[in-house]
Amino acid sequence: MVRVLKWVGIALGVVAALAGGFAAWLFWFSPQAPFARNALPVGAGVAAQLACGGVYVSGRKLDDVVRDDILRLSPLTDWNRYALGDNAVSVSVAGMSKRTAVYRPGVGCTLLVNSDAAALAKEAEGIPVPSQAPRPDAWPKGDTVDLGHLPAGVDAGALERAVADAFLDETPAREIDTRAIVVVYEGQIVAERYAKGYGVRTRFLSWSMAKSVTAALIGTLVDAGKLDLYAPPRVPEWKWPGDPRGQITLAELLNMSSGLAFEEPYDPGSDSTRMLFQSGDMAGYAAAKPLAHPPGTVWAYSSGTANILSRLALRASGGTLKSYEAYARAHLFDPAGITSAMFEPDESGNFVGSSYLYMTARDWARFGLLFLGRGAINGRRVLSEQFADFVARPAPADPRKGYGAQFWLNGVVDGKREFPHLPSFFAAEGHNDEFVAIFPSRNAVIVRLGWTVGKAAFDRDKHFAAILAALPAQ
Repeated sequence: MVRVLKWVGIALGVVAALAGGFAAWLFWFSPQAPFARNALPVGAGVAAQLACGGVYVSGRKLDDVVRDDILRLSPLTDWNRYALGDNAVSVSVAGMSKRTAVYRPGVGCTLLVNSDAAALAKEAEGIPVPSQAPRPDAWPKGDTVDLGHLPAGVDAGALERAVADAFLDETPAREIDTRAIVVVYEGQIVAERYAKGYGVRTRFLSWSMAKSVTAALIGTLVDAGKLDLYAPPRVPEWKWPGDPRGQITLAELLNMSSGLAFEEPYDPGSDSTRMLFQSGDMAGYAAAKPLAHPPGTVWAYSSGTANILSRLALRASGGTLKSYEAYARAHLFDPAGITSAMFEPDESGNFVGSSYLYMTARDWARFGLLFLGRGAINGRRVLSEQFADFVARPAPADPRKGYGAQFWLNGVVDGKREFPHLPSFFAAEGHNDEFVAIFPSRNAVIVRLGWTVGKAAFDRDKHFAAILAALPAQ
């Protein structure tokens, strides 16, 4: 009898599972389920991209990336299953969705949508792997940092306490999670600290800090006369006569004032997630959007705009992934002393200028120092002063004056600075509260890298103010 009941129970379980599966199938293909139909492939795509970059670009263990990054970023990843392959990570979700991201030395990871690993590998053949070897010269030319001899007037004790306080995290689920802080004053690293598991050789994901680097690449092309800041660029999707999108200028793209209809919120089915995790040509996806407003009249943050900008740089630098990588290295990264940069492309060969750049904390600090120097670093001019000033000037269509050209500013709300304890700054900023904050009046750069999630926020007004208070007044 026990055996009979056992088999009856198994049979009923199978029937129930089949019935549940049939119901799920009906729901999956019903017109009421666009969220569910997008959620699984988006969740798997996020996980595959982050796992691939975390393992192959940052050099971390897969279990650590899943636990500390992916699971904490999205509830859509709870049922994921991961498989490490030959320079690839595949993620499946409850057997209903599988996504794969492939790693290519030199350019990092790309999420597969319409291509395959073999074709992508051929596209990247010959691209060198960015060096991780330490250089003996003093930072920023090299990697020697001497924290025992600080510039005159720096309060070493107060600075150490301020940086240590920035790592405190009393949230129940460690939602603030600061991982690295680097402070630069008068061209010298005066404070540097890393959380356990991270260090000077760790490459950190940019998220939207990549937008500021994309702007720098555009700047090199503007300075070279290959792009005109105040003229409409050539965008193939806007080429037919009379298309009003053809009047969008390069400056309006940089200022997030293109007028294109693009939904930024990171929900399954929104433009941002469709572009990042379901499109192999992200710039093409964004450029196909219609106008929602006349160009230059409304400010609206858009990751799609950054990828259109990146494709403009791709085409102006030769039109291939190899030519684009070589151009970025020769005209931006190498002159700035940045050696760890790995800018990840989509399947079209375009760098994902909105989101996917990995660099060490020290190289992020070098990027900040480049703009603190109004386009010059290590005695070399990389960008013109005019373009460096342009990115820090408020976008004309932004009523808050809180955004420049792919850089955030200390905006003004009701006549008061948004961050009242901080002076004027401009900053590269990322999704998990990553910051490269540039303070011209204090001759300082502060880099904060981490993985802040949920409703938590890194209090930069408090922590950056405390760090600046330990530096001499200018």
